[in-house]
Amino acid sequence: MVEPLNLRSVCEFLERFAPRQLAESWDNVGLLVGDPAQAIQGIVTCLTVTPEVVDEAIEADADLIVTHHPMPFRPLKQITTNTTVGQMLLKLIQNKIAVYSPHTAFDSCAEGINYQLASGIGLTEIRPLIPSDQLDASESASQVGTGRWGRIAEGSMPLARIAEMAKQVTGASMVKVLGRGTAEIESVAVGCGSAGELLTATIENKIECLILGETSFHTCLEAKAQNVALVLVGHYASERFAVEKLASILAEAFPTVNVWSSRQEADPIHFA
Repeated sequence: MVEPLNLRSVCEFLERFAPRQLAESWDNVGLLVGDPAQAIQGIVTCLTVTPEVVDEAIEADADLIVTHHPMPFRPLKQITTNTTVGQMLLKLIQNKIAVYSPHTAFDSCAEGINYQLASGIGLTEIRPLIPSDQLDASESASQVGTGRWGRIAEGSMPLARIAEMAKQVTGASMVKVLGRGTAEIESVAVGCGSAGELLTATIENKIECLILGETSFHTCLEAKAQNVALVLVGHYASERFAVEKLASILAEAFPTVNVWSSRQEADPIHFA
């Protein structure tokens, strides 16, 4: 008789895939809700745990939510129905649904979000923008770190075409661009989510373009002053596509489990 899959086994797989030591020091990653001995038959992945995702998980009999953004993220003094986070946590616990978040470890791991974005737009010689020293010396250790950057396979490409490729990879309905659309770009850096802090490393490496989710107005002004083109695809779009890929990875690793990416999750921001 085949032993049922338990939560501990799924957590161990996720920690091999996205080692927790790659997470930023301020982050809250790993198993956040749940009993490691719990049996797992249904897994839903999402970018963020929302009331809609919680209801979907309950209705579909999921046992585990693998969310990119941690929930809870900050320490809680109370878990009550007076807050949205409290309401969701109580419903999840009452329905015995666990929560795991790889967050910034998933951003930075060898096959993580930033690598998927860089490879998806066709960059070559892909390497970490800020290499990590958190893994033991190995072939994979050289492939992990914050952000990614590489070169255009054809030698160069107009900024407008790079923006279009970023839309295709992430599924963004539109993107914001800083720079001339006709400018020829030879090197590109990528950073999912709110990645404005990667501008410094982009400038230091003499990279001509940075694709990211979102950043501040003043970071855009600094990029313009430093002659670095920006392509902003939106926070949701810059990460959601990889959450869908993660569902496929988990389904392949655990073929007896029902795995899907949330069908109810949507970008909360839309253009009028």
